[in-house]
Amino acid sequence: MEWLTIRLKRLDPQVPMPAYKTPGAAAFDLAVVEGGVLAPGERRLFRTGLAMEIPADHALFIFARSSNAKKGVALANGVGVLDHDFCGPEDELRLALHNIGGAPYEIQPYERLAQGMILPVPHVVFLESELTDANRGSFGSTG
Repeated sequence: MEWLTIRLKRLDPQVPMPAYKTPGAAAFDLAVVEGGVLAPGERRLFRTGLAMEIPADHALFIFARSSNAKKGVALANGVGVLDHDFCGPEDELRLALHNIGGAPYEIQPYERLAQGMILPVPHVVFLESELTDANRGSFGSTG
């Protein structure tokens, strides 16, 4: 297994360090610094208290934790992407949260609401040409 070293700055000394909670976890947990009530349908940015230096040719992908489905809380943008050049000492990672449930949800300070995965991201060159494979059909064509 390859381990990357990620430099980070905690902008709030109480925020937990990102951590893999089990030996087989694919992603590390991310918590929010402040709490607050998120009304049904409301979207709001929440601070994580973290700034990170992501290596060149990599990005941090941010996903909701599976337990968020029980809470009715989703990431407002579906999946977050933190580019490697968003790396200044005050470039704080924030979570855009959306209450998709029917009741207010009270977010607790330092609650783990997202998970992150750092992946390599190749840059590609696009070449316009004729496509050679056969058509598969339209959206949802495999059933």
